[in-house]
Parts: sequence; C-alpha cells; structure tokens
Amino acid sequence: MLLQVKKFSEKLLLPLARKLKKIPANAFTVLGMFSAIATFIGFYFRSLPFIIAFLFIVEFFDQLDGTIARLQGPTIYGAFLDSTLDRIGDFFLFIGTIIGAYTSFEIGMIALLGAFLTSYTRARIEALGIENLYGIGLLERTDRVPILLIGTILQIWFPYAIWWTMVLLAIGTNITAIQRIIYAYKKFANQKDIA
Repeated sequence: MLLQVKKFSEKLLLPLARKLKKIPANAFTVLGMFSAIATFIGFYFRSLPFIIAFLFIVEFFDQLDGTIARLQGPTIYGAFLDSTLDRIGDFFLFIGTIIGAYTSFEIGMIALLGAFLTSYTRARIEALGIENLYGIGLLERTDRVPILLIGTILQIWFPYAIWWTMVLLAIGTNITAIQRIIYAYKKFANQKDIA
C-alpha cells in the first residue's frame, strides 16, 4: 500500500462509527457509490470544487463502512456488496476523468483496467484460500481515491495535475495487479487445480 490510509482511518473514525453502529454498514456502502456517481457529474461539468467535495465524501464513506462493519461483525453479503459497489464507483470515477477531458481515453482505460484487475486478483486469490490479501501490492482502492483527490486539489494550481495523477494510477494499479499475480504464482504454482 502506498498511502496506508486504512491503517490510520480506523483510529480516526472509530468514535463516529460507534455512534453510528446501529445503522447497517451496507447503507454507507450504497452512499459511497452514489457519491462516486455525483463525482462523475462533477467531472462532466468540470466543477473542481464539486469534484473535490464528493471525492472526499467517497473516501469518507469507503472508510466508514468498513469500520462500522467490523464493529457490527462483517457479513459475507456485506463484503460482496462492498466489493461490487466499489467497482461501480471506480468505473464512474475513472470514466469521469475521461468524459471531463482531464485525461486521455487511453490513460483512463488503462487505469480502469488496472483498478479492476487489482480487485479481481484479490477476490480470486482470497476465494482460493488466502484469508486476507490486504497490503499486497502498491495501490489498493484505499490508496486510489485519496490519490485522485490530491490530484484534483492540485488541479486548481496546475492544469495537468489530474492528467499526471491518472498516469500514476494507470502505472500503479497495473503494477499492483502484476504483484498479485506473482504472489498467486508463489502460493499456488505447485498445487493441483481445485476447479
């Protein structure tokens, strides 16, 4: 993990999460997805204040739902919903940078591919018996949204900040996918096919 956001966010959000723990964690997961869609609208209209505000909200809900889920006791459906809605959110965020002309189609799609592969490789490896892949790889989702948020803030002063941020994400997400493929090879190469 590059930024290790998750490492620090739980300590900060724990007092709030305790107050909100009667609300299902899945509700915050859904709010996070809708915030990503709102961010897409901001990209479409090229409104940096709107984009910055909703990227912050996306990240806030992304961290809060996990903290509340751990307090409530994680569920299989909750984990499935979180992963699925995060992918929808990723789609709207990355496509938004393309639609808003903050990056090129090619860079945006390479970043999106890397983001999806990062999540897919984690899900597949964990499904094959590794309990938790958290921390394996350069950029996880908990890094991607804050990096895009930082790039968007810098866009206020530097006209190509989001473009360079997307280049970083395109490289970093695909490196992460490769790291996880290598990790899977080391773990599973000598095992028989279980399919």
